[in-house]
Amino acid sequence: MSKPFTQLAVKFRHLPKYQRYLAILLTIYLIFTALLGLLVPYVAHKQLPQELSAMLKRPVMLEDVSINPFTLKVSLTGFSVQEKDNSNFIGFGKLTFELDFWRSIINLALSVDHVTLDKPYALLVRLNKPDSYTFNFSDIIHELVNREVNETVDNQPETPNGLPHIKVKALSIVNAELVYTDKVTDSRLHYPAMTLHLKAFDTLKNFDINGNGSNQFSIRFVGKNGGEIATQGKLQLSPLNIIGELQLTAIQLPQFWSFIADEVQAKLESGQFSFNTHFEILAQADQPLQLLTQDGQFSLENISFVNDQHPLLSLPLLSLHDISLNLADKQVRVASVETEKLSLNASLTTEGLDIVPLFMPVVTSVEAQSPKPAQQEIASSVREKTGQESEDQPADSAWSAIITSVTVKDYDLNLVENRLTDNTPWRIYPFNLSTGEIRSDLESPIEYRLDLAINNKGTFQSSGSVDAKQETLKADITLSKFDLNQIQAYLVPYINIDLKQGELNTKGSLTAGSDKALYFSCDIGVDNLLIKDTLHKKTLVKWQSMSVNRLILDQDKNKLSIESINFTKPYGRIIIAEDKSTNIQALLVKASPEQAANMPAKAPAEPQAPLEIDIGQIRFNQGSTFFADYSLTPNFAASIEQLEGSIDKLSSTAKRPASVDIKGKIDKYAPVTLKGKLNPLLEMPYLDLALNFNSVELTSVNPYSGTYAGYYIDKGQMSLSLNYQLENNKLKGSNHLVVDQLQLGKPSDSSLATSLPVTLAIALLQDRHGVIDLGLDISGDLDSPSFSFGSIIMTAFTNVITKAVTAPFSLLAGLFGDDEQLDKIAFEPGLAQISAYEQEKLATLAKALLNRPKLTLSIEGAIDAVSDARILKEQLLHQKLADLSQTEVESLPSELSASNFPTEGSLSDALINLYEAEMASSASELKLSIEREHTEEAELDQERLQTLWHIALYNLCLNKQAVDDDMLGTLASARASAVKIHLVEVNKIPPSRIFLLNSRIDINHGAQEALLTLGAD
Repeated sequence: MSKPFTQLAVKFRHLPKYQRYLAILLTIYLIFTALLGLLVPYVAHKQLPQELSAMLKRPVMLEDVSINPFTLKVSLTGFSVQEKDNSNFIGFGKLTFELDFWRSIINLALSVDHVTLDKPYALLVRLNKPDSYTFNFSDIIHELVNREVNETVDNQPETPNGLPHIKVKALSIVNAELVYTDKVTDSRLHYPAMTLHLKAFDTLKNFDINGNGSNQFSIRFVGKNGGEIATQGKLQLSPLNIIGELQLTAIQLPQFWSFIADEVQAKLESGQFSFNTHFEILAQADQPLQLLTQDGQFSLENISFVNDQHPLLSLPLLSLHDISLNLADKQVRVASVETEKLSLNASLTTEGLDIVPLFMPVVTSVEAQSPKPAQQEIASSVREKTGQESEDQPADSAWSAIITSVTVKDYDLNLVENRLTDNTPWRIYPFNLSTGEIRSDLESPIEYRLDLAINNKGTFQSSGSVDAKQETLKADITLSKFDLNQIQAYLVPYINIDLKQGELNTKGSLTAGSDKALYFSCDIGVDNLLIKDTLHKKTLVKWQSMSVNRLILDQDKNKLSIESINFTKPYGRIIIAEDKSTNIQALLVKASPEQAANMPAKAPAEPQAPLEIDIGQIRFNQGSTFFADYSLTPNFAASIEQLEGSIDKLSSTAKRPASVDIKGKIDKYAPVTLKGKLNPLLEMPYLDLALNFNSVELTSVNPYSGTYAGYYIDKGQMSLSLNYQLENNKLKGSNHLVVDQLQLGKPSDSSLATSLPVTLAIALLQDRHGVIDLGLDISGDLDSPSFSFGSIIMTAFTNVITKAVTAPFSLLAGLFGDDEQLDKIAFEPGLAQISAYEQEKLATLAKALLNRPKLTLSIEGAIDAVSDARILKEQLLHQKLADLSQTEVESLPSELSASNFPTEGSLSDALINLYEAEMASSASELKLSIEREHTEEAELDQERLQTLWHIALYNLCLNKQAVDDDMLGTLASARASAVKIHLVEVNKIPPSRIFLLNSRIDINHGAQEALLTLGAD
């Protein structure tokens, strides 16, 4: 064997020199090729998994390693790192890269033609262990950190020499997959399609000398449940500078919510967010990291939270536009925030909104006592081994944020109020809000405009500015068409009223500050108010409109001023019950002993100066009041109507009292006036008032005369003038009473009747004109415990009566005239309208009365039980027919009767329905009966049958109508009132000379007329 080699060596030495060099180079190349193409892949395939497995303490697999020694293309196939249980952890399908040897020599840089990583994957797991921050890679990090720390302690750190020069023509990661499993929360994230592309990468090139095609990158993640994350741009490494675009598109949020689902009771059922922005990252030596973003857009869409399948909150859209961030300046800017159509369902309790706890994290004792996370342990070990300790850093400057505008549109807030009431619903929809610029430093006020509707029963608008730093508010507010019935539930625990209806409107301005300085100026209107007494089920207060003009509350001056208060058609009701309690006394709800015991004790209030009150004018227009006394038998009732007047310049500080001028009428024709001065707002109230009643019918006070005087009144009028003066709590008064033509009726059996000889007193006090004229002077001390208005007036009246029965007086008899032509006013059956002929008789009578001024006239209504009842029945029937045919009575044919009744149309249908309803019989059977009765008539055609049928229907329904004594008494009374009204309004007879007799109790059945009797003054 040695001889051939020896010969070969001899021949080699004899070759020309250049041939020997070429042979050596060829031999070296062949050896390099063999080593690189065969030995290195073999060693790498065998040793690399073993070394990595020893380092990572996990099984490592590598299917194949290949190197093309000619093209220097390296390929690694089937690499994987497995868990200790041989399940997949990380790996890739294939990694290939190709070194460009000659280009590396020329560029003096490591040049790589292409790098491709195919199907890489990572299966990351958060382990369910006491330390909730333990992952399936935590031990690897711990091992690597400990190894790095040991090397750092043992070896002196080397001064870095800068980045190596590396060029990569194209780098691609394709078909990558990332799976993250959280065993603590049983959640999972899966990104099955991830790609990365890097083009013309050069570690040492900068943007200023780099072409448009260099250092370009793009990254894209696609989630299994939808959503995409993408970024593209360009970068440089020294100094680090990245410029690009970032897009997050339709990222589904429920997959992330599952990570905290166990800590929050509310469940995110749906929702997604998107975000895109232009960004730039710059890191320079000895300079803080700089991050700039601009043109950012962020949106939340279709957010929906539920709890036990009950909807809590839904938000179709929340978007932020033109977002910019500057990390160096610590500034964030947002051009606009827009959100719309949020729907919220919540209940307000004593604990607050019930949905708030549903979104609060649930803190468990395990979490409170959990050990330090592994990252904290690693950091601690690093500090212990390196001797490095954190130093206190100086406080950083605060971040600033600016939002140019905020727009909230069509929010729908559904709240059930259980704090003060039981399940009172409130729906605030639509809720719209817009603001101007908002700064985080709160240096400038925030302009806003608020617009909302309340339960579709009122709207609220407000605009102005809020200065959060100075804690001040300046606002214009408008509340329109607010239905006051909505606050009824809040009144029930405190007052026995039923606020049936009412519409509140107000418009004004408000200025408020943290120093409790409040200035409020507004106009207020309350229209169509109706309040009922829940105990008596009757109207307590109502009015058509109430306007408060220019109300100003100035808390700084402790003053309330009102320019005017105007009431239109106000009405009030005062009721005395059988037990003599009033409906006013029973308005306040008395707390039960249990409620009183549970009421918290009130802290002693700081003494405050009394509020100064100024009211320019209180005006009444078309007012009325009703008074009833049910403690009397029979019951008494009276009303004051057509109330007009005003109270001017009412003040708690003015030295001059307010002026009062009010007038009205009792039972529509008896005037009543109230004039004078008063000021109830002073510490010691003042009044000087004159109250006058003129020509009040005494028959209306029969319950009082029967109860206290012992007699009922058949006839009489009263005029009363009352004058009261209150000053320094001393009351002085004079009452002037005039009773005209008083005529007593039968005595009563009242046990409360006076023991004075009433009949004798009246006979003595009446002058020859039949007039009683009394003057009563009264006085009293309001500071006296026994003071009462009733007692001092009764004492004065008793003294006058006692004096009268002990003094002489005269009796004057009146003369009566009788005229058969004028003593009766005839009426058409069932009617209370005066015919033209009878009006002529009244004109003649009026002329006689005017010529005889001392005569008086008494009127009593009468009826004819047969003819009047017939017409009243027809009126009842016609009213029912009009109701059923949905028309007005006045629209019925003028001569509607049994024989003149339409046989078809709405009236025919109404008559048939009325017959069947009231007779409980079929109208068709009645028709068949009529047809059978006329079967022998040859001329009974269908038209004739219809006529006979409707005549029968009409007459049967007419006979079914019932007219009682109350209706007849009402007719009689109406006839008497019609005569008086005609004489007063048409013939201008003074109402004081005409008297109405009671036509209801003992009904006169003589004829359908009004009976007139003459009297004298």
